[in-house]
Amino acid sequence: MDDTGWTSILAISGGGANGAFGAGFLEGWTETGQRPVFRLVTGVSTGALIAPFAFLGGEHDATLRRFYTTLRTEDVVRRKPLLLALAGTDAFADSTPLARIIEETVTEELLAAIAREYRRGRRLYVLTTNLDARRAVAWNMGAIAVSGRPEALELFRQVMRASASIPVAMGPVYIPVEAHGLIYDEMHVDGGVTAEVFFYGFMLDLPSAARWAGVDPQTAPPMRIFILRNSQFRTPYEQVDPRVLPIASRAIEGLISTQALGDLYRIYGIASRDGIAFNLARIPDDYIPQAAETFDPVEMRRLYELGRTMAAAGYAWETQPPGLLQGEGVGGDD
Repeated sequence: MDDTGWTSILAISGGGANGAFGAGFLEGWTETGQRPVFRLVTGVSTGALIAPFAFLGGEHDATLRRFYTTLRTEDVVRRKPLLLALAGTDAFADSTPLARIIEETVTEELLAAIAREYRRGRRLYVLTTNLDARRAVAWNMGAIAVSGRPEALELFRQVMRASASIPVAMGPVYIPVEAHGLIYDEMHVDGGVTAEVFFYGFMLDLPSAARWAGVDPQTAPPMRIFILRNSQFRTPYEQVDPRVLPIASRAIEGLISTQALGDLYRIYGIASRDGIAFNLARIPDDYIPQAAETFDPVEMRRLYELGRTMAAAGYAWETQPPGLLQGEGVGGDD
């Protein structure tokens, strides 16, 4: 329970460079003095990169600002020669630069801070996709932090990197596991392959946890979930170049957008069933992107300031998924 009497939850979606919006929104929220201390934070893909810092509070906004307003594509991924990429390697780009950034920002001190909050009963989860098993994996990051194992810091970093590793575009992360006395590597990639945003009922069972802890649902503080959706739902019309890569890219974007809406409907249904207040913030549908590259610092600064300004002005949270009652479509303009 936070100072307002609510149990507050934050779920941060995927969205690549659009994570600048969510990062900026958090800073603007801090400026209002109304940002809760979240009991539970979940993150997927770019949301996984934001989640640990959002979990620890507004004092880490500067780290997110630096990441989402100053980096270029070359600071995140390094493209491989085309012939090498086509010759059997696992991706078109190497995410070693991203690994270095994670290593610089996810320190022993950060891990210790997350461990302290875990002991206080707060929880942080990050989603990856186990490509071998083709299933989502929700990692309890606080449990990793508090484990005291020598490999805890490296595993924490690996999970963050894996959750943001878009298949084919970026190489998978191989996480060593032990089963039946044997050690082998699991291939983990972007959590967005299996969910763009997540809450309990998908991978987590909060009601069971509450019962196990002896909490009576009838007397427990009211719950509310805040969802930061780092994307638009109604994307601008765009004539597609009739070539394989542009067609594939546009089709995948459509699949992700549709999956994201389905994830929101799932969360909304669970929240409605269990009396949890639903709150959604997203990039406005009339926003026109102007990125010149995948991670364009100019465009990311625009998105960051958009999110910050929206939150600082006292954002009117949406209380249901888009199109739920209006019968609106979520594809391109008519």
